[in-house]
Formats: sequence, C-alpha cells, structure tokens
Amino acid sequence: MTYLGSFRHQSLIFYCHILALSFGSLEPAYSADSPDVGSIGTAFDSDASFFPPTSVFFVEVHDAEAVIDLVLDHPLRKRIEALDAYKAAIASPDYQQISLGRLMLEGQLKMPWREALTSLLGRGLAVGFDAKTDGFAVILHGKDHESIELIRDRMLEFLRLTGNGGQISSGEYRGVTAFQVNAFRVAVYEDRLLITNQAETGKWVLDRMIELSESPSADAAALAGSERRTQAASSLLDNPRFQAFRRGVGSKSQMHAFVDLKTLGEAPAVSRALQSKINNPLAELVLGGIQSTLSDSTWAAAQVDLDENRIALALTTPFDSDSIPEQRAYYFGANGGGRGLSLPQLPETLFTLSTHRDLSDVWLRSGDLFGANVNDGIAQADATLTTLFAGRDFGEDILAAFQPELAFIAVRQEFAESKPRPAIKLPAFAAVLELKEPDAMKRELRRTFQSLVGFLNITGAMNGQKQLELGGERIGIVSEIVTSTYVAEEDDLNADDAELIFNFSPSIAFRGKQFVIASSAELARQLVDEAGFGKRLGNKNTDATLHAVGLQKVLWDNRDQLIAQRMLEDGNSREEATMLIDLLLQVIGYFKETSVALGQDENELKATWEVRLQP
Repeated sequence: MTYLGSFRHQSLIFYCHILALSFGSLEPAYSADSPDVGSIGTAFDSDASFFPPTSVFFVEVHDAEAVIDLVLDHPLRKRIEALDAYKAAIASPDYQQISLGRLMLEGQLKMPWREALTSLLGRGLAVGFDAKTDGFAVILHGKDHESIELIRDRMLEFLRLTGNGGQISSGEYRGVTAFQVNAFRVAVYEDRLLITNQAETGKWVLDRMIELSESPSADAAALAGSERRTQAASSLLDNPRFQAFRRGVGSKSQMHAFVDLKTLGEAPAVSRALQSKINNPLAELVLGGIQSTLSDSTWAAAQVDLDENRIALALTTPFDSDSIPEQRAYYFGANGGGRGLSLPQLPETLFTLSTHRDLSDVWLRSGDLFGANVNDGIAQADATLTTLFAGRDFGEDILAAFQPELAFIAVRQEFAESKPRPAIKLPAFAAVLELKEPDAMKRELRRTFQSLVGFLNITGAMNGQKQLELGGERIGIVSEIVTSTYVAEEDDLNADDAELIFNFSPSIAFRGKQFVIASSAELARQLVDEAGFGKRLGNKNTDATLHAVGLQKVLWDNRDQLIAQRMLEDGNSREEATMLIDLLLQVIGYFKETSVALGQDENELKATWEVRLQP
C-alpha cells in the first residue's frame, strides 16, 4: 500500500513554503474607506454590468478584503506556524529567496504587500471571458483612484527595473491612459483597475465603465431595468441565462461564478464531451446523471463560502427530470426523486457513502451506456455470476431483487489480544442494501454466500492458504448474521504481525428488508444491531463523507509500516521518515471531515463539497 509518495513529500514542503510566504510578514489588516457616493459601483451590486452579454464565464468576489483577512488571519495560522516543518521552511534558502523578492516588491511599492493587495482589490474582484472577442477581463475594485494609480505606476516601474515587463508601451482611449505589458493591457478608471489580453475586450469594458459613470443616477437606475435593453451596448446583466443565475444563486455567497452552458455547448468539443458515452462503469455511476443534466442545461453556477470552521463549494445547474434519457433513469429514479439510504453513526467511522443507483437497470441497459469492449466484459461477468447464482440471471433476478438505494461504510477495526493482529491493519467495510422481497431472497443469498465460502476454501487449499470457517447467529428476533472466519494456527493467536487476511471475516447479515455484506463479522453485527436503519436522506441523491478522526486513527495504527515504506521508497533516514509521517498525522488532526453531496429537487441540481475544521 502506498499512502504517501515522494511527490507528496515535496508537496507538503511546497505548501509549507507557500504558508510561510503568506504568514511570514503579516501586518495589521488594512481597512478600505467606504465607497464614494459618486462611485460607478453605487447603482449596481455586481460588476457584471461592465462585461459583454456574450461573456461565457464570469466570477466575482464582492468583499475581497474580508476574504483576504479571513485567510491570512485564520485561527489555523497559529497551528501551522507551530509546525517544525513550517519553521524549517521559513529558514530554508528557497524561502529566503522568495522573501527577498517580496521585500524588493514592498520597497518599490513603498507599502507592505498586504496593504497593497487590499488597496487594489479590497472592495471586489471580477473576472470574465467574452466569446465574441475571445478575450478575458479582470476588474479589481480598489480603495480609490489615487491609490490604484499609485500602485499601478510603482508596479510598472518594478517590472522595468527587473526586466520582466518586456517592452512597456502606453496609449490613450477616451481620455484613459492604458499600458501594454507583454500580451496584457492595463488601465485605471475611477476606483477600478482593468486588465485584459484583447484590445477589443478592453475597449468594450472601458466604454461600459465610462457610460455608466457619466450617466446621471436616475439614468443609471433606468439602465438596470427595461430601458437598458434598448441600448446598443447591453451587458452581461441582460443575458437571460445570467439573470436566471442571479435569481437562483447569484447573491447568496462570498464568491460566485457563472458559466453560459448554452453558448459553450455550441462548441464541437464541448458538445461531444456532453453527448458521448462515458464508457467506464464506475465513472458512469458517478457522473452519468450529471452529464445528462449538463447537456440539457443553459447555465451552471459555482459558489464558495468561507468561515473560520469550514469552506464550502456548491455547483448548481437547472434540473428537469423529464430531460433525463431513459437509459439514465437509474441515476435519479422515478420523477427524479431517488434518494440514498441513511447509515447509523458508528464509533471511529472512516468513510460513509449513501446513494441512489438502480444497478439492475445499469446492468440491463449496458448496451446503451457503454461501448463494445465494456459490454464484452459485462457479458463474461454475467455468465460467471449466473453460474454462481445457480442459473438465475444476475441482472434480472439478482440485482433486480434489491431496491436502488444503497450505502457503504468503512470503520477502524480493533483486534482482540487473543486473536491474530495483522501487521497492516485495514479498516472494515460493508455494503448495505434493501431487499424488495426479503422472505423470498434470504435463503438464496444465504446459500450463495455459503457456496462462495466453500469455493474459496477449495481454491485456497490448492494454493496452501488458510481456510474459512462458517458460523451463524441471531441477534434479537429480527436480525440474523452468517459469518466466515479464517482459522488461525497456534502461532498466529498472539502474533502482532499476522498475515493480511486476518483483517477479514467476510459476513452477511439480515434485518427486516436490510441486507448487509461486510468484510468483518463485527461490523455486520454493529450494522444490524443499530436502530433507525433505512431512513432516506432528505433531498440528497448521494452523500459521501470522509471523517478525519477515523482516518487519523487508521493511519496511526499503521504508523510503523508507513515509516518503513518511506525509508524504502524515498531513501529517507528513519528520523526523516518519522517526521514526515507525524506531520501528515498532525495536519489530518486539524480537520473534522470532508463531504461531497449531490441533491436535486424539481428545478435544481446541486453538488456540494465541504471541508470542516476542528474548532
């Protein structure tokens, strides 16, 4: 098992350098003054008013200074600064060279870099890409005109001194001085700095800025309404897809982004990506429904929210269950209402996944979903599995016996002193499904499991492997478990370095309609012994969570093996390898959990990724 390679080692050190650069010279936060009454931003709550209606991508940060302060003054900073790896990073020659460059820049700017940053974009940041002019524009909303001009001039002088600016030229457009630095054009208008790579894009944005600035406030208000549609130079705010985005999600987050899928979908490469077969069964189960939704959507949005304890990214797009093709009905269920199973909260849980996927439908419709190579493999697997299940068709009789809701769980294992303790300690894991007709299927599943154990014993004996011993028990009046345990020899009973197979005691369990297949008998017992089993997950189609505490404990159980692996693969000394693994364990301890969820309702499909920190 490779948990951490040399690339990850270099990455950890690199991140420490970045953190050192960020925290190495932190001055008190700079507070920008309140916006001027006459600012061109007064009548508008979005800089989208400065971008062409043909923009296919737009991202905006409203209060960039607050985001900067949160990131640079985050409580996690003190924990990072206390790390030995951080202290080593800021003392390294590489960091000293970076620090020297920062000091040179601050000397040229005649202000700390953080003050310069907040002066430039403390009040907002907007980035857009225009399909018509094939150009991007970046608008930095700063403190005031004088501060932005001063920083621009000093930055240009710094580029001239260092020779990184190439040939710097200047020109004038509508009374605004613009500079060209290599392929980029830079201009300041009022309290905003514009950067673009195309002259036509820059002219469009400047025209819009000047138009809105010179219009009386009453006219500016009118431009935001129906009258603006009569203007020759409408903006992104007039794009109906952007308007739908704004109504849905545009004003609910610190940072948000818009993508015009209708326009992008006209590009041949994008169209092929959204319409072609995924041709990988696992990727199809994860992304199939999302691909179908995006192929019929006109826009998509992203939102980022930050606070001291979490970071959350949400991706949203319109959803219409009627637009999902028949072969992808397995993904969202009837009328788009498919939801996952809930799981009981078990001690030292490492990972949980709950989802809705009709596996029988995927199996039977594989000809519509996959190419010839994948279907050949499925046909071979179907023949083998049909034999295993005594001639019953795997897709129509076995998979179809289960409801489309399913769940997976992995937990840390504990090994009793009286039993073999493997040198490498793997987590226990299980799949949880729901039977449509439990009375009819229990006997079939029990018999198949026993036959499979017998088959494994026969093949294992031929290869000199240990044998599995079948067992069974009832838990209360509603639960039943069938176990198989590897028979330990006398030398294995008190061993701390037993074989890997002693991580496993494959078992199945039943509780009402619930069916559990687990890698360990203990986990199967826990799952059927818990109450409140089988509830749906609100509006979540899929919900996966990785728990940092469980991950940290599983890695700690294997700490010695991880250290030895680093010594062998990277040539590290034991001290270096120990420091690296302990750093990894310590950093994991800063986190609580990370989760990915997919939910849908009648009008919206939303995917969220969230990271939570320990308080």
